[in-house]
Amino acid sequence: MNSQIETTIIIKNLVQDIKTPITIDSLIDLRDLIYSVIVIRPYNDATKEHEQKIRWKRTATEIIQDAYVYSGKACTDLTLLFIALSKALGLETNFVKVFNDKTVHSIAEVKLADGWYLFDVSRKNIPVKGFITEDTPYQKWRLWKKGRDAWDLGLVEFESISKIF
Repeated sequence: MNSQIETTIIIKNLVQDIKTPITIDSLIDLRDLIYSVIVIRPYNDATKEHEQKIRWKRTATEIIQDAYVYSGKACTDLTLLFIALSKALGLETNFVKVFNDKTVHSIAEVKLADGWYLFDVSRKNIPVKGFITEDTPYQKWRLWKKGRDAWDLGLVEFESISKIF
């Protein structure tokens, strides 16, 4: 598998009841669907080592099959899952890795009929019209890279974080 966002049968089955055309409300429904099938596990000293072993390694299908993400460390997994579901619905998407002075974060860009939207799936907010560039940050975040998924950006294991800083 060369992509984290392959539209497998598992991914297609999750979106089979989503009605088209896709709207902002549909994107929120996708986010809520993700949170209905994923458990948020605590991130602490006992789980830190395991989280670092799986960071940036799972596909969207594996995330669904595992059925969990770690609190405070789930932005990439949740964004990948959202993008895979969006792709299964035929939407154009980008995986976006952003950073600020303190941390890195993952968000999605998704194209609807009226243009591009930024969606921070892990923060449970609403999609915002527009897209991020080096000259137009998103909230407190600056663009590092955009691509198909984390692997496309060269993020393949925990140590890959050094590429960003």
